[in-house]
Amino acid sequence: MSKGKPIGLLGGAFDPVHNGHVLMALGCVEALDLQEVNFIPAYRSPHKSVTGAAQQHRLAMLEQALKRYPQLAVSDMELNRGGISYTIDTLSDLRGRHPQQPLCFIMGMDAFDTLPAWHRWSELTDYAHLVVIDRKPRRDRPRDERLQTYLAERACSSPATLHAHPGGFIHKAAVSVPHISSSEIRARLSNHEDAGSSLPPAVYDYIKENNLYV
Repeated sequence: MSKGKPIGLLGGAFDPVHNGHVLMALGCVEALDLQEVNFIPAYRSPHKSVTGAAQQHRLAMLEQALKRYPQLAVSDMELNRGGISYTIDTLSDLRGRHPQQPLCFIMGMDAFDTLPAWHRWSELTDYAHLVVIDRKPRRDRPRDERLQTYLAERACSSPATLHAHPGGFIHKAAVSVPHISSSEIRARLSNHEDAGSSLPPAVYDYIKENNLYV
C-alpha cells in the first residue's frame, strides 16, 4: 500500500543543467501526477571520469534553474556522500527515508539501454519505479537480452500503477522533451559561441559571471 503521491528523482552530472532537464521534470510532474521531482547531482559519476564545473557550481546552477518551479527541488545527498555516486545507493537511502511512498527514478531511453553496465542494476526496481523517456529516435540496435527480460517482467502502461505501489515497475512516459546535450553546450561555450537558447536564463548568467566552461 503506497502513501502519498510519487516523488520523481532525476540524477546526473547536470554539467550544466539545461532546458531539456527542466522540461523533462515538468512533463513528468504533469503526465504522472507526481508530488515533485528532486534533481540529484552526482558527486562523481561511475560513467564519466571528470566534470566540467566543480560540484558547488553545478549545485548552484541547479538552484538557479529551479527556483521558479515549486514542484522541482534539488537534493545534495550524493554530493554530501562523496565518492562514486551509484544510483542503487541513492535509491536505497531514499527508500529508508520514505518506506511506503512511491519513488520514480526518471531516465532517458539511451541511459536505460546501458543499465546492464550499472552497479547492481537489476536491484533498482526493488527500491523504486523506473520512468523511461525516449528523448530521441532509438538507434536500430539489439537490446541486451537481460534488459529485455527485466523490462518485460516489470513493464506497466498506466501511471496509476506507479501510485499504487512504492516501486517495482517500469513505465515508458509519454513526455515530449527536446534533445539538448550538456556536452554540446560545453563545447559551444568553450568556443565562445552563444548557448543561451538551451539554458535557463539564470543559469546562462551564472555561467558567464563565473567564467565556466571556457
